Amino acid sequence: MDKGELASGSGFSSGSNSGPDMKKKQKLDDSVDDKEKSGVDSSPQEDEEEKRRYRSMAKVAIGYGINPTVKNSTISEMIQIVSPSFSLDTSKLKSAVLEMYEEGKEKVKKLLNDAEGKLTLSYEWMVHGDWTSEDIEDPVLHEDFIVISVYFADETFKMKKWILGYHPRESLNVKDIYVDSFKNVITEYGIESKVSTLLVPNYSDLGVKAFDAFRKWIEERGKNPIHPRVFLIYCCSDIFRLMVDDMLKDINIWVMERVRMLVGWGRTAPTNWDVTLRSLQKAVDMEAKNVFEEDEDYEDYEQPSDEEWIMIRTFCKLAGCIYKVAKEIFEGEYPTSNVYFHLLAELKFMLNEELKSGDDDYFINKAKEILERFDKYWNNMFLVLATASVLDPRFKMKYLEFYCSKNEVCDEGSKAETVLEYIRNLYAHYAASDIRPKQERADAVVYPNPHWYKYITEEEDEEEEKEKEKKPDAYKDFVFFQEYLKFEGSPREFHESELDSYFKEPVLEWNKDFNALDWWKEASQKYPILSRVARDILSIPISRGTSHRAYVADKRQPPDFVVSMEAKLVNAMMCSESWPRG
Repeated sequence: MDKGELASGSGFSSGSNSGPDMKKKQKLDDSVDDKEKSGVDSSPQEDEEEKRRYRSMAKVAIGYGINPTVKNSTISEMIQIVSPSFSLDTSKLKSAVLEMYEEGKEKVKKLLNDAEGKLTLSYEWMVHGDWTSEDIEDPVLHEDFIVISVYFADETFKMKKWILGYHPRESLNVKDIYVDSFKNVITEYGIESKVSTLLVPNYSDLGVKAFDAFRKWIEERGKNPIHPRVFLIYCCSDIFRLMVDDMLKDINIWVMERVRMLVGWGRTAPTNWDVTLRSLQKAVDMEAKNVFEEDEDYEDYEQPSDEEWIMIRTFCKLAGCIYKVAKEIFEGEYPTSNVYFHLLAELKFMLNEELKSGDDDYFINKAKEILERFDKYWNNMFLVLATASVLDPRFKMKYLEFYCSKNEVCDEGSKAETVLEYIRNLYAHYAASDIRPKQERADAVVYPNPHWYKYITEEEDEEEEKEKEKKPDAYKDFVFFQEYLKFEGSPREFHESELDSYFKEPVLEWNKDFNALDWWKEASQKYPILSRVARDILSIPISRGTSHRAYVADKRQPPDFVVSMEAKLVNAMMCSESWPRG
């Protein structure tokens, strides 16, 4: 990081040492130093200037991940270059960080409570790895952290993700690390009525019993009559990792080491399973071409046995199916929830086809094992994934009906009907609670008429308003009539609802790069209520990890600088960095 960059963003100037501004600044520096040495209280102007400086440095510390309590940091080096006479007080810098966090927190609380849409809270366990300890000079105070983040789509249909809690695990002092971590954040930010979804890790099996009581707790505060009132989402990248682990557990470390030597694999145990797949696939391809048998360079290398090659080929074939789908989901832009249903259905189809064509017992048993794990996840997540798919105008009900026609047994009833009923209930709930904002007056208002347009200027409008003010309007106090006006303005059975209108229109032509949130933003004028439903459903994150983070082990690692800071400061730094600027 360039020190000039830091200086330009920190309130310090590294320009010429001459000129009136520099002389004025130097005079103030000398004055501050003299007063500190003599014990004389500084003036309000000097106090304000010092506060401004420390807040500027706090922004740098937060933005670049610099521990503010370390004396010999990049910040202190930068200060020595641009203002040698200024002595950095790390306690004041720390106070500035905490003060800015408290200010930011109040703004975030207001933003979350004023937001129209529903919120998803995610839980993540971050674990410091031993492999990074050599790069950390300061003592490691914390080994693991619990991170609670919030996801939502704002009024402009843009996805947001903010950290609301980043605490060392031992500092929480809670009975249930899952439930109490969520509860603490929900009550701290006052978002009990806003939370509609929890995104949690999937370590080995679905179903966390502690969440049953928690869902009841949040549902009572949420006042939402729709069932399920709170979705419990298990991380998609975790189910992929678990399926991969089901196959990797049979390939011991010695086999992996032999393959590593054969293909020039850089690490014995890479943390990303996609790296493992590529390396093992390279070995399979070389073995199929008899490279290891015909090339003299491999004479001295120990090769896997026939049984071990079967395990490796099985892994590559089945994990290859998983990776093909994972790549579409995770790589590139952050995907909204509408892309998961058809892609996971594709994975289910591919794995079943591989099972049908299996030619040995080991392969067939492994295919059954990972399919059993996947089916449990698929059935558990079906409602939310299918609902999101229906709210994708490229699919609507068409893909869901097609899927059900291929997979369902007649006497089980239609899953498509269940999903449609849920969407109708959800839409009705939003419609019933819909309060349309009053239209703001403009300088000129156009009143449409089938035959002509009347153009009213602002002055004429004001005269008309004055005339109205002279006439008493008792209707404002007629409670029952006001209730009628709300009823009259809401959809009724004999009127076509927005949902019916949406379903009647043909599906959009397939476009892989389609952005569902952008489409609903444009369609919000036509579908003001349904667009709100879509915004809340599509913004539900189905995975904690995206891009390369989707392929790592179950425990992800925190940034190095947080392991040496006190708990309160860690939370302030990590939350503030994720929050909107200004």
